[in-house]
Amino acid sequence: MPQADDGPGVSDEPALPTLLDLLDDGHVRTILTATSVEPLSAKELSERCDVSTATIYRRLDRLTDAGLVAERTRPRSDGHHDTVYAATLDEVSIRLRDGELRFDLDHRGDDVADRLTRLWEGF
Repeated sequence: MPQADDGPGVSDEPALPTLLDLLDDGHVRTILTATSVEPLSAKELSERCDVSTATIYRRLDRLTDAGLVAERTRPRSDGHHDTVYAATLDEVSIRLRDGELRFDLDHRGDDVADRLTRLWEGF
């Protein structure tokens, strides 16, 4: 598990206050839980959360910046495509040990076979 903390250093993981702030938001939790099942568009998320798409896009921007969701393309039968979002977060663990508060984030694996399966299922 990659480790991240609030201390100095370079990390792709969000800082603990950022993570806690995101998870404290009910709309963020709904977005994460919904997109952990299947990739959804901003419009679909807006309907699930019963908020405007502008509100959803603000949350998605924060989640994308934190590396907790990923943007994907979902092809449609009419030749066009939709932008959908999928949770990349799999697990968060917080621990207090030896005078240090640390957290770990596990991300969902996304290998080539998974991407090809998703692409094939979209047709």
